[in-house]
Amino acid sequence: MRKANGNPPIGQCRLCLKERPLHESHLMPRALYAHGRRKITFATRSLSGSNPKEIKANLLCLDCEQRFNGYGESEVLKWLAPKSIRRFPLHDRLRVACPCEDFPTLSVFKCRDVGVDAAKFTYFTLSVVWRMTIHDWVGFDDRVLPRWNLGTFGEQLRGFLVGDEAFPPDTAVFVIVCTDSYSREFWTAPASDVVCNCLGFEFLARGVYFRALMGKHLPPDSHTLSCALPYERITYGHCRNLTIEKLKVFVPF
Repeated sequence: MRKANGNPPIGQCRLCLKERPLHESHLMPRALYAHGRRKITFATRSLSGSNPKEIKANLLCLDCEQRFNGYGESEVLKWLAPKSIRRFPLHDRLRVACPCEDFPTLSVFKCRDVGVDAAKFTYFTLSVVWRMTIHDWVGFDDRVLPRWNLGTFGEQLRGFLVGDEAFPPDTAVFVIVCTDSYSREFWTAPASDVVCNCLGFEFLARGVYFRALMGKHLPPDSHTLSCALPYERITYGHCRNLTIEKLKVFVPF
């Protein structure tokens, strides 16, 4: 990567792989960060607190940054309304909608029935997962967040995000909207785990859990609850206990 007289450095864009000026890319959307006097709580594997410094690096060209914004981020943030403590449009919409299925702990909705663009929620989720594979991000406490190795899934994911390939096979994406106000107070850095011999990735963003599973043997019926095609589902349930347990995995509050 080389500097260009005070302009963005020149290098290979990690998404389109073209040699271009590289603009600042955020691991998590900049809108999730609190500005001014507002306080939003965050958590990573080693640190928790309020109003952290932004995790960012020069990785993508302007076209690809705009692609991430247009294909997912702006739509998702519209429904989350992260700049407002009182507004949560996605919660408000699901609260009065009719589910297509009901389970003891959650309700399931067809995205198109509630006006949610499933493709953009899917794209956003996978774009955050992919960002963890391309760079050793420096966290809030100046510790490096090691990049994830997805093997063959990594290139399939890049191809999907840049528009060269269809949705990656053997992948499911889940969006869980929390009914409780407690989960609305937090966001977390992406974390990984293993579920049924599948790679699992998850992050909480102001009252919504975004989760992806990748593997040859996905759990039974996982696609029927996935936000991705063809089912395009979004779920809604009380997540306070889940959030408390997840935060314990990071650091104690």
